[in-house]
Amino acid sequence: MNLSDDLLLRELTERFAASRKAFADLTVVNRKLLEMNERLQLSEALKSNFLSNIRNEINNPLNAIMGLAGQLVIASDGNDGAIQLASLIGAEANHLDFQLRNIFIAAELEAGAVCPHCVKFHVAALLRDLVETFQYRAVNKNITIQLVLPDDEDELIAVADFDKIQIIVYNLLANGIEFSHDNGLVTVTASVAGDGNLLISVEDQGIGISPEDHQRIFDRFVQLETGTTRSHLGHGLGLSITKSLIELIEGNIALESTPGKGTIVTVTIPPCSLLEDDDSFSEAGNLFLFDEMSEV
Repeated sequence: MNLSDDLLLRELTERFAASRKAFADLTVVNRKLLEMNERLQLSEALKSNFLSNIRNEINNPLNAIMGLAGQLVIASDGNDGAIQLASLIGAEANHLDFQLRNIFIAAELEAGAVCPHCVKFHVAALLRDLVETFQYRAVNKNITIQLVLPDDEDELIAVADFDKIQIIVYNLLANGIEFSHDNGLVTVTASVAGDGNLLISVEDQGIGISPEDHQRIFDRFVQLETGTTRSHLGHGLGLSITKSLIELIEGNIALESTPGKGTIVTVTIPPCSLLEDDDSFSEAGNLFLFDEMSEV
């Protein structure tokens, strides 16, 4: 079909006008996207600032409560009733403290604000502190916590992220005790392989987990038992945080479980690289956990 010069000129004019309109529309959309991105960045900064502030606002009084509870244990001078009450205060404050830390860590993981930090530390000292922390809860359920270490435990040294491993093992121990039957046994074992990999396993003789739920339990906020009458406490964050932290430090988590017979969770953590001028040991101790409560 042949077009006259006038028709061709009109067609070209209309197409150029449509192109200019499309370009103008894209410019508006791009400007709105930039504005939205700026608002998101501002919102993220405000959230990070809020988390930092609220963490301090909560941690300071909780640390004071745990410290004062420890002082009360010392000052009770053999008064068993006072010692038991002070230990209970410390245990409950410690439990609340760690649950809040799990919530903060979940928020930081969501924001991509958690980074690995490589240190050298004594594995046995770390695990002893954690096991000691759970003695009060274990005694209440008549559960025995058994720590199995190599004979040369002084040589049990790992180069990894101390803080994150502490959180990982705490969550695994908390689950092992929570889902154990009364008068049960929870066993913690640890070793460092020749390639430097740190292996830690937590085994319980509790209710176990069905094969179809082995992956689902690592999803955030998932609890296999639901409803207001559930027999086990928790908010479904612990195992999801554990898995996320293990993936962050390039480790692996394996689960073996049989319903009614118990569960074994094994984590494998590869060694990380220390800075050339950093060959010091992390203080193997409980940075946020209440030790005195185990003396009851």
